[in-house]
Amino acid sequence: MVMEAPEPRKLSAILFTGIEGPGRDSWRDDALQQLLRDEHASLVRELLPRHGGREVKRLEDGFLLEFEGGPAAVDFGLELHCTLAARNGGVGAERRMVLRVGVHLGMVVHRDGDVFGEGVNLAARIEALARPGTLYVSETVARQVEGRLPKPPVRLGRGEMKNIRLPVAVYRIDPPERRNRVTLFSRMRSLLGRGEPAN
Repeated sequence: MVMEAPEPRKLSAILFTGIEGPGRDSWRDDALQQLLRDEHASLVRELLPRHGGREVKRLEDGFLLEFEGGPAAVDFGLELHCTLAARNGGVGAERRMVLRVGVHLGMVVHRDGDVFGEGVNLAARIEALARPGTLYVSETVARQVEGRLPKPPVRLGRGEMKNIRLPVAVYRIDPPERRNRVTLFSRMRSLLGRGEPAN
């Protein structure tokens, strides 16, 4: 009987993004939904190489991304939030969007271009928990970025966890306050290759 060799495992930072549309109601305009998803995809794919990340796959309302470590994933997530916030400053309310971002550093298995394992599952659960416009990370990621951010990560309390139990502590990282808004908006327009005047 031939025993199959175990699949190699690797320590990776897994990042999930999820789009939140304008308001709490579900989007009723399919064309608008697709437009926002495509703009999100353009931003992700433009910023990702700068942080050494890899696109594992595009999901319906977000992405599954892989990074070598927590700092690169957090830097990417914060730049994505800031760029998107600048973009929102130049469009009408109906076209604004925010993201939920979750990151976990854990062991994963690579198979046929995809990633599997507890590291992926926990990152997905953290992203689902994240408040729109913020970055939620596991404790291992929070420790890696300690001292590198303007404000330290904030550990979530029981109320913020909404009775959800995870095998890891979860921290919130808020994007830095927007400065030089005009510069950020100009940069975002350059990334997308098109601009739109503010309403």
